[in-house]
Amino acid sequence: MARISVAMMTHNETAEFRWLMEALVPALDVIDEIVIVDDFSGAEFTAAVREFEDTMPLRFVQRALGKNFAAQRNYMKSLCRGRLIFFLDPDELPTTRLLRGLPKILQMMEALDIDACQLPRLNVWLPGDRLVHPRSVDLDDERLKVLWEDQFRMLRNLPHLHWTLRFNEYLTGVRRGYRFPHTLDYALLHCKTHGRQARQWVFYHSIRMRHLSRMKNSVLKRLPWRTRTQWVSADVPI
Repeated sequence: MARISVAMMTHNETAEFRWLMEALVPALDVIDEIVIVDDFSGAEFTAAVREFEDTMPLRFVQRALGKNFAAQRNYMKSLCRGRLIFFLDPDELPTTRLLRGLPKILQMMEALDIDACQLPRLNVWLPGDRLVHPRSVDLDDERLKVLWEDQFRMLRNLPHLHWTLRFNEYLTGVRRGYRFPHTLDYALLHCKTHGRQARQWVFYHSIRMRHLSRMKNSVLKRLPWRTRTQWVSADVPI
């Protein structure tokens, strides 16, 4: 069984995808596979994927999202062969320290019986609608709106872990978890323009507010969620 899988869901994020692939290059010797589940992007994005097929361990599969993020994530997980799965969005950039440390993170998780790890994501909203490389953004600029959040992004490939809810999907079944500290060393840098955020919210709104039966179903799904997670206290392994 492979050790490390990196996995992502995509839809037409051509420039962001290229930036993410470039960020993964320093850790290719520790990444066994990169699983991409694509929501039938256009020709430009597909061509970008093909650019990296000869130099990176890509597995590219197309499957319709169907306005169900949880189902897409569960399908993506089913394709992964690694003992550790690192889930990324194509418009996020992980640090080289985090990527190079994946084998040690897996070692810690197996030794301490940790199901999943939460990583800090640093959300940065950029004015206008012009896409810029996230590493070129001045994070000290006080005019930018910045928000830290914790998200489950690393998990062992265990059968009892799966996502629920079509939108704002939630990882269920986490018995023992670990949280990385809110520092840039471990952060997923996530920059988004106000223009793109507005377009995405139109799509998200169509998922969660179409009629009351969906809202009721969403509430019912939440009731059995809460496997009580024991949070493990341990030094960061990298």
